[in-house]
Formats: sequence, C-alpha cells, structure tokens
Amino acid sequence: MRTITRGPKPAQALREIGLSPGLRAATPTTDGVIAALKDENLAGRRIGVQLPPDSPSRLVDFLREGGALPDPIEPYVYRPAADPREIAGLIEAMSRGEVDAIAFTSAPQVARLFEAAGGLGQEKRLMAALRATPIAAIGPVVAGELRRHGLEAAIMPQGTYFMKPLVSAIVAALAG
Repeated sequence: MRTITRGPKPAQALREIGLSPGLRAATPTTDGVIAALKDENLAGRRIGVQLPPDSPSRLVDFLREGGALPDPIEPYVYRPAADPREIAGLIEAMSRGEVDAIAFTSAPQVARLFEAAGGLGQEKRLMAALRATPIAAIGPVVAGELRRHGLEAAIMPQGTYFMKPLVSAIVAALAG
C-alpha cells in the first residue's frame, strides 16, 4: 500500500507506526496533494482519502476524473441517523467475518448501534457479530458503555485516549 501525506504531522504519525510516506505533497494543502498526484496513473486504483468534516469535494472529484475509485473516510464525523441499511450491512459483514476490527470513539456511538440494531430486530445477531469481531475502544468511557451491553473491548490505548493512540493500538493488535 502506498501512502500520500500532506504535511509533517501525517508523515510523523506514519513513522511512529513503522511506515513511511510514499509520496509527500510539496504544499500541505488539497491543491498540493492534487499537484503531487497529477502525473500519477490513477486508473482503477482504490484510494482511501481522509477528509475533515464539510470538506470540499475537489480532491475526490480529481481522483474520480483520473479514473480512481476514491473511498472517503471521515474519522471525525459522527452520524447518529445512519441509514438502517448501512447498519444491517455492517452486522452482515461482521457476521461473515469480513470485518477485522470495529472501533468505537464515543459512548453515544455504541448506544446508537444497539438502538439501530434493535429497530431492525437484529440485536441478537449484532451481539453475536460483535463477540466474533475484535472491538477497539478509544478509552475507558467507551469501554464502560460496551460493558453495559455485555461486551469487552479487546483493543484500547493505554494512558491517552484520542484517535492517534487508538489507531496505533489497532495496528499493533492486528499486526500481531
């Protein structure tokens, strides 16, 4: 997998987990990333793109126009009204063993998943799927909400509870 970064913080984060940026944008902006990718053959490539909330679609549009298959990731967006079909799809994928791990970053996220599964009549299936899937919790509050539902987090950062340590803990657990 090739990585592309826009700025020193993502490059440093990759180095901390034993990876190195494959391509760095000369300017740490969306335009810088587009310029770095301008001469690349993007046709048919699946590209994960981390996006902040309410970001413009320029980068995703650029990738699509180049023939890539962009896969936007919004790690800082919580959508409490997720489409029930998406919840059903997640439960199905976990039931089939297609999910390596599931990460929870807030207690309301856990509660909402159970509420949605209840609305679908899939509480038992969700519990079985979660028991068969490694669960990551960003910290003790989320772990407590999981316990309230009869589950234990298999993965949790130690001492600092935000996104970067959670991702590092997941990478370590899955690598190992």
